[in-house]
Amino acid sequence: MGHRKTTIISFSFLVVILFSSSYFPDLNKIGGRKCPMYRPYKPIFSFHSGKECHQRSSEVFTNLSTLEEINFRGYNATKYKIQSEDGYISTIIRISGGLKSPARSDNKSVLLFHGLGGSSANWIIQRGDRNFAFILVKSGYEVWLADLRGTSSSMGHTHLDPDSDLSYWNFTIDDIGTRDLPLFLDLIKNETGIEKVYFACHSTGCAVWLAGLAELPELNERFEAGFLLGPASYLGAMYNPMILLYIAMFGTPLDELLSTWMKGRISGEPSYFAKMLGLTPEKVCGSWSFMRCGICDNLFFATFGNDEAQMDYENLPNIISKMQDNIPYGLLRHRMQNGINCTFRKFDYGVEKNLVKYGNKVPPIYNLNGIRVPTYIFYGENDNLVTRLDAEKTRNAIPVQFMRGFYQVEWPLFTHPDFIMARDADIFVYNKILNIMMKSDNEGKCDVVHNITKQKCESPSKP
Repeated sequence: MGHRKTTIISFSFLVVILFSSSYFPDLNKIGGRKCPMYRPYKPIFSFHSGKECHQRSSEVFTNLSTLEEINFRGYNATKYKIQSEDGYISTIIRISGGLKSPARSDNKSVLLFHGLGGSSANWIIQRGDRNFAFILVKSGYEVWLADLRGTSSSMGHTHLDPDSDLSYWNFTIDDIGTRDLPLFLDLIKNETGIEKVYFACHSTGCAVWLAGLAELPELNERFEAGFLLGPASYLGAMYNPMILLYIAMFGTPLDELLSTWMKGRISGEPSYFAKMLGLTPEKVCGSWSFMRCGICDNLFFATFGNDEAQMDYENLPNIISKMQDNIPYGLLRHRMQNGINCTFRKFDYGVEKNLVKYGNKVPPIYNLNGIRVPTYIFYGENDNLVTRLDAEKTRNAIPVQFMRGFYQVEWPLFTHPDFIMARDADIFVYNKILNIMMKSDNEGKCDVVHNITKQKCESPSKP
């Protein structure tokens, strides 16, 4: 079964490459290894991705769990588990300083949520200390990395077996936002004694947070601020070829067949035979430079758009090994419904079930007008999954007095996964978030101007 899963996924990638080349010619226009390095302390002329491709790849920690790797890198990490009322058991990792980071007396905490198909490993994907999690810890914050239900580290349940019970995978954004998010917050409060935390998220992790705040207004009092990186709440303007390919078969018998065949999720694990033969993605892309340059990199470019200047080719094996985890079909279908209907609303069970569950034929929209947390949105100009139009929809749905910043990343080719894997993500995004947090801590929220319109805190408006 594992071998067949991998075959399907590999075939899908090949289809996407062909599909992208013909149907989305703009992806090819952007290519050509012409973009200079941005990182200011390196000379621009020294960058040549073709040459870099053939250099030795960086160390890949495939034999270590996220917890083990964090400890190996010199930080103190502890793993906790929460159990929701519907029986799901999820994992969260606490990073509380270490040899490389000072302790803070005020003990501020930051909770990080990954996106669909991601995991806590996404936040430690970069080489060295350029990861967002480590940047925060080195600055004195405690960091909590959540593994949302369904990831390989959070597949526990009190009575459902994820390998044999398809119903295990039928959870939605609503379930995580209203059942799991409060438990994560309670755990942090119990362990640290602090009531309010900072929050940062990528992609669907942001949709989970927004849904939780909309459905449980009391959660608004639990956050200092929220930083949304490519928030995948509204998806009506997306033009991602992989998603469009899935939408074409969404709701068809083939969709149901694949869901059953793949046991309710698109697995992030290579097959047993691939491991035996040493043909896992990180091995192939790490050992064979001709695969890394033109095959492995194009799996990202064909799907998410071309940004070769921000691709760390030497770190590509590590990126591939950490980027993908399980994709639950329940969450995937919820996302597709939102994209097709151009809304951000609850899961559509069909007219009859909707009447029973919601008292209406149509699922209710998440009401973001009740959000009372200072919110900052970052989006990429070349993001084909969360476009500027959809990012603006999220911005406009949040009350003006709490929409504190709306930032286009200052790199024209910045894509959706670049928030996690771009070599200069620290310069473009992470350091800016850290600056906002530290100024807020040191000076007070209303003494700091974060809104890109430079208006006063007393009378903010949307840019």
